[in-house]
Amino acid sequence: MKQTDYFSSDYFPLWNPQRLTWQRMNSLDPKVRVKALRNSSTGFIHRKDVREAILKKCNYQCVRCQSKENLEIDHIIAVAIAAHHTFLLKVVNTKDNLQILCKVCNGAKSPEEGKWDVLQNRV
Repeated sequence: MKQTDYFSSDYFPLWNPQRLTWQRMNSLDPKVRVKALRNSSTGFIHRKDVREAILKKCNYQCVRCQSKENLEIDHIIAVAIAAHHTFLLKVVNTKDNLQILCKVCNGAKSPEEGKWDVLQNRV
């Protein structure tokens, strides 16, 4: 990647988990898969470049109420759901699956909103 790519408006880093994380995400135990994906995803979305790219994408405000206070990165398709569907592992930490919500809206988000069958038409 060229240095100038980082500064372009469409730049978004690739999520590239370590080999051990991929092995854990392929475990037969669903709890191990969810934990491995959650740990890797948390580290990824806390990166400064990822946060800045998602904030810019969402105009530095909550996508629901347009608040600019207490902003958090949210997975549209929930990490726990993606861990149970192998084909979703590649999209869970992409620019299209991440959004900005304020703390209030993120807390009010129902568990149904992150389920794959509800979101099939979005991906």
